[in-house]
Amino acid sequence: MNKPETQPELPADDTEKIEKMVTMTVAAAKGIMPLGQVMLPLAQIANSDLAPPEARRLAAALNRIVKGERDPLALAEGLTPAFAELIWDTLARIEAPLPEVDEADREPLTFEALIEKVAEACSGEVMLWQRLWDFTEELATDNRLSPAMRALGGVLRKILAGERQSYLLDELAEEHLWAVAQLLAWLNEQAVAPESRDDEG
Repeated sequence: MNKPETQPELPADDTEKIEKMVTMTVAAAKGIMPLGQVMLPLAQIANSDLAPPEARRLAAALNRIVKGERDPLALAEGLTPAFAELIWDTLARIEAPLPEVDEADREPLTFEALIEKVAEACSGEVMLWQRLWDFTEELATDNRLSPAMRALGGVLRKILAGERQSYLLDELAEEHLWAVAQLLAWLNEQAVAPESRDDEG
């Protein structure tokens, strides 16, 4: 079975958003990210009257992949040639082995750097997300750390899992409040208008 010889031709403004959808789908299918964190936004796009019909069909197909479907011909049915190509590529990425993470490559993070890394991970950096998911669990459960650091680990882990509500700030020590509040505000802004960060720059 050969995949169609078609090169994707996506609108420039949408390429980053679509790549993020694909990356999150691969992460969920590989068990790196929680299924619900990926299925909910895909379902929202698939059922949104505001999204173009072709984008809705792509989101629906990606959601089917997250749920376990792997037949590329069935998944690509009704999609544009460019989006059909994306489905084939998504399935190939799911089948590809994950790169091994060398523990020696882990570097100590400052608080500010950790917040930045969480923002990157929540923006679709899958391998970084996996490392931070494990790291924040260590922070949250290591009794050798201060209560403030354990609380920070727990809150950042919840943010990685998709929570964005401001009540998370109630769990934090004062020295961590401002930066995490800024992180939540940025993530919520990106959820509404992913391109806004670039516009501001």
